[in-house]
Amino acid sequence: MWQERPSRAQRRRLVDYLLRILAPPSRHARSETACLRGEAAPERVAETLHLEPGFAWMDGAAVEQRIFARPLVVVSVTGNKVIVRGPGGRAVFSGRAFHVLDAALAAWDGPPGGTLVGFLGYELVSELEALPPLPPRDFGFPDLWLGLFDACLSWEAGGWRFSGTDAWRGRDGFPYPPAQAESWLLAAQRADPIQDPAGALTGGPVRSRPSRSDFAAGVSRTVARIVDGELFQTNLCRRLEAPLEASAAWPLYLRMRRTNPARYGAFLRLGPSRYVLSMSPELFLKASHGTVESRPIKGTRPRGKNAWEDLALAEELKSSEKDRAELAMIVDVVRNDLGRVCVAGSVRVASYADLMSLPTVHHTSAMITGLLRHDRDIVDLLRAAFPPASVTGAPKIQAIQVALEQENQRRGPAMGALGWISLDGRLQLSVAIRTAVAAGGRVFYWAGSGITAGSDPEQELEETRAKAQAFLQALGLPCGPVL
Repeated sequence: MWQERPSRAQRRRLVDYLLRILAPPSRHARSETACLRGEAAPERVAETLHLEPGFAWMDGAAVEQRIFARPLVVVSVTGNKVIVRGPGGRAVFSGRAFHVLDAALAAWDGPPGGTLVGFLGYELVSELEALPPLPPRDFGFPDLWLGLFDACLSWEAGGWRFSGTDAWRGRDGFPYPPAQAESWLLAAQRADPIQDPAGALTGGPVRSRPSRSDFAAGVSRTVARIVDGELFQTNLCRRLEAPLEASAAWPLYLRMRRTNPARYGAFLRLGPSRYVLSMSPELFLKASHGTVESRPIKGTRPRGKNAWEDLALAEELKSSEKDRAELAMIVDVVRNDLGRVCVAGSVRVASYADLMSLPTVHHTSAMITGLLRHDRDIVDLLRAAFPPASVTGAPKIQAIQVALEQENQRRGPAMGALGWISLDGRLQLSVAIRTAVAAGGRVFYWAGSGITAGSDPEQELEETRAKAQAFLQALGLPCGPVL
């Protein structure tokens, strides 16, 4: 199923629906890139704009920042129900998420400066593989959410830049001109320091689903299935839940990034009460001019209480046979996924078992690269590699089925893919680990652990605890009995 493209008739139908909401880009479109005056820190600029409709912050910590607001179009898919909102109104029709993404790139193809930003939820795997029925929806998020933006503010190497296209607004130009963007930067620079609300952001309680004991039992059952030869490894998650007012989502994210800054952080405002908050350190896919890259992470140790303990934990991770085997298996899954759509012989492991030290944990990672075949595009690449290997297992489909049985709940945006896809054929998506979603007065956070034949239930619980520590610190809560 993963290789199934929409038929010509299916694509034409979907393209027609999309073009009713937003016309194709002008053939006379111009794109503009301009360096901007202003030295405001990215978090101050984001603070200024975070209440704008469709606000999206691709928060690359000290490396790169992209800030988007005021999307032309918003596309969401829930099951087979597609909702599109834009200048032409609102359309509701049936379609599969990957087919809709394919149609969107076909309908609005071309102009540099046009970018789709959002997420692909984990359960979209059901479009790619035959799986048992999925658990019921219980936190109100679509399977896919993408905003189409025709302008972006980006920060890199200490400077700001505006990029955009007038492909749809014509004489009206950009959604905001560079001069207005500069005024935002200057206002943010003059603004008072961001105030962090005192105390906890939630009154609790924090609940774990499954509970500690049920998670440990699930690990034991999974280990037995691995020993019986059913699979080699899988990834099991537990979900932490707590009350959270919608107004607290933004300060929660700011605390998360201070506690645990990440290379692929992100904040998405889907609406006045629905948000995605991610502090992912892991690159799922990057594609540019036919070159493809993935950087899976496997193996975890908490940071030490002092320099000696920290070094010992890092060395323990690097020398662990269990963790090295886990990484090796996931690297093979990524190689297989990329090999489906890359030039034969081009997929290679560029680096392996690199130590990645974050504020609360150590990881090991690898980098796999390849060259996309000329007869394949980025949607083919996504279909071949989704969901990310590191949050599934080996063999991949069996690992997904086992995890579904043990967790018996949806992951939603978490463990899926989050980032941007440009209309000129580039993309950068993270693996949505260390990710929370806020909706309906609650916040949900997923912490996972790789399970192999050598897994110990208590050690796997400890790994999920280490991965959740920064989130609970951001909420203002201790790592109590729930963990």
